[in-house]
Amino acid sequence: MHRLLFFFFLLFAISACENKDKEKHPVIKVEKREIDTVTALQERISSVISHAKPSIVTILSKSSEGKTPTIFKFNDEIPPGENESLGSGFVIRKSGNSLFIVTNSHVIEKAKVIIVKFYNGNRYEAEVVGKDTKSDIAVLKVKVDENIKNVKPLKIGSPSTLKVGYFVVSGGSPYNLGLTFTLGIVSALNRNLGISAYENYIQTDAAINPGDSGGPLLNLNGEVVGMNTAIIQTGQGLGFAIPINTVVDIANQLIKYGRVRRGWLGVLVQKIPEKLKKELGLSSGVQIIKVFKNSPAAISGLKTGDIILSIKGKKISSPSDLKYIVSQLKPEETVEVEYIRGRKKYKIVIKIKELVDRK
Repeated sequence: MHRLLFFFFLLFAISACENKDKEKHPVIKVEKREIDTVTALQERISSVISHAKPSIVTILSKSSEGKTPTIFKFNDEIPPGENESLGSGFVIRKSGNSLFIVTNSHVIEKAKVIIVKFYNGNRYEAEVVGKDTKSDIAVLKVKVDENIKNVKPLKIGSPSTLKVGYFVVSGGSPYNLGLTFTLGIVSALNRNLGISAYENYIQTDAAINPGDSGGPLLNLNGEVVGMNTAIIQTGQGLGFAIPINTVVDIANQLIKYGRVRRGWLGVLVQKIPEKLKKELGLSSGVQIIKVFKNSPAAISGLKTGDIILSIKGKKISSPSDLKYIVSQLKPEETVEVEYIRGRKKYKIVIKIKELVDRK
């Protein structure tokens, strides 16, 4: 009887182990539906690339400083001994007989001659419409001829629809190898690296290499959502792009004015001291430590010690947040500012002035 019970117990144990083993090492069955889904995704990515390709360019520039190693030379017509740099860009607007191309301002920094190379190999000398070093954005212009008459601007997407984990495709010309595309995901949003005055980067693990600067970051609808701008050389899978809404705004101003007109509030702020933050039960906001004379803030009555919570309905979480949000405002625009003085919340309407560089 005992042996019989032991036998049944052994069978039960073996059966349980087999079931657990199946759970740990399941037999993978690939259904046709799954294969179709993968194929559809691959076709989608391929379609995005083929439609975007004609609008993406390689940007070749030269200055008279330094000497470029032979491996990086891109134009035999440029005499040796002159510095040559490489970057990427994409068509953002077509107007009359001109194509307007955006890129990073550091790509064309100090350039005396700028050559734009299209997907079909045609090269054109480009004119600088304007550049903004603070945002690292520049606009170039080339004349349209028969060879590029069918080139269209890339479709503009909305970075606000992006979520961490969404697929993105990066395009550019790394190391002058020709147009190259990489696939990755959105790794993070609203990154601040401290490398430029106004930052709100999209972080991605889609490979971005030297030469990709200025190239587009695309979603799987074929819309450009950002412009590649930076990599961390010592890291892998760490690429950053400027949100396309910022690029479009800056580009439009450069085309219209030749410069960027930024908003100015006129305050210097800091993070809220932790003790005060706890006392007030705040999770965000910045504290004013200086109000500039005759500034919009001073005229409206803001004072040192006030805590700014939001501007135009946008929550302020850090000094860089405030700087970025105010920079997006237009001179003469009126905005609502929510702030705390003492322990009371207030709302006021402030008329923004234009930021003037004080050298």
